[in-house]
Amino acid sequence: MPIHISDTLYLTPLTKTDAEFIFDLVNSNRAQLREFLYWVDDVICVDSARAYIAQRVDSSLPNAHWFKVHFNNKTCGIFAIKSVCKETYTAELGYWLCSSVHGNGLINKIIEHLVLLVPSLQVEVIEFRCLELNHASIKVALKSGARFVQSIPNYMVANNVTQSLNIYQLEL
Repeated sequence: MPIHISDTLYLTPLTKTDAEFIFDLVNSNRAQLREFLYWVDDVICVDSARAYIAQRVDSSLPNAHWFKVHFNNKTCGIFAIKSVCKETYTAELGYWLCSSVHGNGLINKIIEHLVLLVPSLQVEVIEFRCLELNHASIKVALKSGARFVQSIPNYMVANNVTQSLNIYQLEL
């Protein structure tokens, strides 16, 4: 069942049957996605796309929900509530979009309607985890109203550069 955000933007649950389409989407956006996403080079065929999906939709993380993003009737990426911490009521988000839809504010529109995604979740804080050089994701976090709370130094190598992981939080 689709979750409608606007007339042109909606979400549907991500399933393992989406592997072929997700592989094609990753493949056609590989250069842009690999800049900051560690898993991109592991998605090399439909079977590995299925494994990528399975790791997410079958995760044991509490209240994880994974969605395909549809804009103008085309699937263009993934949006996730990766987990919700029951002690702090904090939801960690994850997302990626194909380059052809960048600049439309899609993730911020989805975040504005987060309670529609999973009404049963008790979320008080939304958390964004962004590599320090991922300026687009940092911009999304700041535009949502999130504030910087901490940095984990030397978190991972991306684009041949060791980067810190910056954590931003939005209190609802």
